[in-house]
Amino acid sequence: PLHYPTNLSMNKDEAIRCINIAKRSITEGNTEKAEKFLTKSLNLHHTDEAKELLESLKRSPPAAPSAPRSPKKEERKRMNREPPASPSNAKECTEDMLAAVNKVKGKKDYYAILGCEKTATDSELKKAYRKLALALHPDKNCAPGANDAFKAVGNAYGVLSNPDKRAAYDRYGPEDSSSGGGGGTRAYYARHRNRQFYDEDDISPEELFNMFFGGMQPTNRRHQQRHFYTARETNNADNASIVSSLLQMSPLLLLILMSMLNSIFSEDPAFSFHRNGNYKVERSTTWNHIRYYVKGDFTEKYTTQKRLYIDYDIEREYKNDLQIKCVNNSRRKEQLLYQYRVTGNSRYKDYADHMDLTSCEDFKNFKLPASIGG
Repeated sequence: PLHYPTNLSMNKDEAIRCINIAKRSITEGNTEKAEKFLTKSLNLHHTDEAKELLESLKRSPPAAPSAPRSPKKEERKRMNREPPASPSNAKECTEDMLAAVNKVKGKKDYYAILGCEKTATDSELKKAYRKLALALHPDKNCAPGANDAFKAVGNAYGVLSNPDKRAAYDRYGPEDSSSGGGGGTRAYYARHRNRQFYDEDDISPEELFNMFFGGMQPTNRRHQQRHFYTARETNNADNASIVSSLLQMSPLLLLILMSMLNSIFSEDPAFSFHRNGNYKVERSTTWNHIRYYVKGDFTEKYTTQKRLYIDYDIEREYKNDLQIKCVNNSRRKEQLLYQYRVTGNSRYKDYADHMDLTSCEDFKNFKLPASIGG
């Protein structure tokens, strides 16, 4: 069975967080805030620590009227909001982090950014991107310039992983400063194609990272739309687009109509995996003994050979369901492990370790008959 965090475990974590906030408030002299969070902690999950701290505060004499925050504390808050530049923050950044940023910094050629040759295969590009993206992700790398380097790596892989964009890039190369005009490589491609080409990053570097490691889909944004147009486009473009859309949708509409007509005139299915309605007679398949339910006239309506074909269809459908469940659970486990690698939160790893993957083993061991007669 799948294991997800219960309300009790989440309440306990939140209660511990409230205790930590209360301790900081006591240190800062804000006893009112401390009492508030200790009370909230006890309401969420009773602990002796919260109870003792709250009783200690109530026994203490009332605190003096709160004075305005000291300039020192305000300065400390301001420094926390600013980008890390002090020696104390810089110590958190290792030489490996700085080296990873410097490896990408200042490079314009996409192959050079990824550290690959122009003849690199898709798997080599993917391997290079995986290594650089993990090393430069802002959650992992605090070195100056890491965010820009991470974006550069994402943009480079976004182009080179697309066959059409890579072919165009290989043909025209990065825009040279002497070529005149602005707009980067895309504008340079546009001039060679004698038209304007606007392609505002279909997928951001962060979304590309999430898709690559977590299987997540990009969100729909206005900047994901592609706009191809020439200088000679007329005002009839919108009307032409509507007509074109209707023509493209006509096969789908026809298919829907045929499906509706078929459902009206077609017979009920021969079986159901669940007991319901008229499907009350329990049976099992010939080879793997999969349980299913049929109507009362099943044996009279279908011949022995036909029933064997039905059994085969049931087992094949059952195996397909096992495969789908295996794929979904495996993907979910990969997503949890990705969250663990990025955040370092061990709870994600615990959930991943307890993912139920028995469907994968069942799918592997499930054998369909070699022939219907067997």
